[in-house]
Amino acid sequence: MLIEKLYSSPNRELFFPLSIRWCFIDASESTEPVQVLIVAPKRKLHHAVDRNRTKRIIRECYRLNKKPLVDAIKQKDLHIVLSLNYIHTHTPNFHKLEASMVKLVTKLTETISNHD
Repeated sequence: MLIEKLYSSPNRELFFPLSIRWCFIDASESTEPVQVLIVAPKRKLHHAVDRNRTKRIIRECYRLNKKPLVDAIKQKDLHIVLSLNYIHTHTPNFHKLEASMVKLVTKLTETISNHD
């Protein structure tokens, strides 16, 4: 249900090599203020080892940079579902992916701050 709602939402941005989709949900649909879905598609990364490594790096980048995003969401008393999609065909470099994640979190934090 949440995934269908997420992928039907028009909210999306591209921060190469990441694409993000998000949607705001009711507090009754989730106990956590932020839920994250990480996608490393088989179409782009053919080997399971590469997909798993990519997801591990994305999780770590998100963990290190999520604080401003979570603070903005809690301050507005919102609940949000995020989908982080890896869209490149090669396994990521941590530093490049982290730079992309910082831009992504900054943009999303601004969007949340401007949310009614």
